[in-house]
Amino acid sequence: MIEAEVSAPDSAKPSSAEVARTIVDLMTHGALATAGADQVPLGTYASYVLDTQGQPILRLRKEAVHTANLLRNPQCSLFIQPDDMPARILARATLIGKVEKVEGEDAEVAAQRHAELHFGGVGVDAPQPTDQYYKLLVERCFYVGGMGSKCQAEVITAAEYMAADADPLRDCAAAIVEYQNKERTEDVLRIAAFALGVPLERLEGAQLLWLDRLGIYLFAATVGGPGAQVVRVTFAREVTDERDAQSTLTMLAQVAWEKERNYIPIMSTVPDPVAS
Repeated sequence: MIEAEVSAPDSAKPSSAEVARTIVDLMTHGALATAGADQVPLGTYASYVLDTQGQPILRLRKEAVHTANLLRNPQCSLFIQPDDMPARILARATLIGKVEKVEGEDAEVAAQRHAELHFGGVGVDAPQPTDQYYKLLVERCFYVGGMGSKCQAEVITAAEYMAADADPLRDCAAAIVEYQNKERTEDVLRIAAFALGVPLERLEGAQLLWLDRLGIYLFAATVGGPGAQVVRVTFAREVTDERDAQSTLTMLAQVAWEKERNYIPIMSTVPDPVAS
């Protein structure tokens, strides 16, 4: 079954907290804003790994200006947005709070995880023995997200942010989107036409934008219609991994094809067994 709305209800989409966690998990760096000695905000590059609650552990140079700023005033914010499309259009988040230095064994674990995630770094980002690690204790999250007519900015509490889970498809979503748009173009067009309730020939174009465990976002335009719009198509059930997502998209295309042709499957009948 395909359920679609130009503006889908909140229950058909991951929560804002879930999307924020997904964005932060997708990335490994952001723009760190600290207050200088003159109280002028300074935005600088900072890389991070995450703890189990989604709080960034920042790797900072001991002699860096932003490190000196944090020693004077631990309050800061970290702006995070995906670098590449299509994830870049999904959302952006600013984590706001104060930092706490990570010491001892915890710092060693953070350094090891950082080296693995960032492949050690080169040049100005190469690891140094004097590197320090600070955890950003999230107090709130300023979130900007939503597609189509539901784009909005809101504040997510620390409790909401840390209780949410990142989407299980986050690491494969971009690859699935690229594959569908390049190799399964007709499927994408057919799903969009059915979702909008128009014949395929009235569809001017369609593109898959993003997918998550609950559904997909499509960008579509119809000939003589209201213009280009973002459509949310909800899955009949929650998907859990890449294979499940690909299978569900194939099923959506098949349902749309059958509807387009008014296809009625022929049901085979099996005679009742003769009672002995």
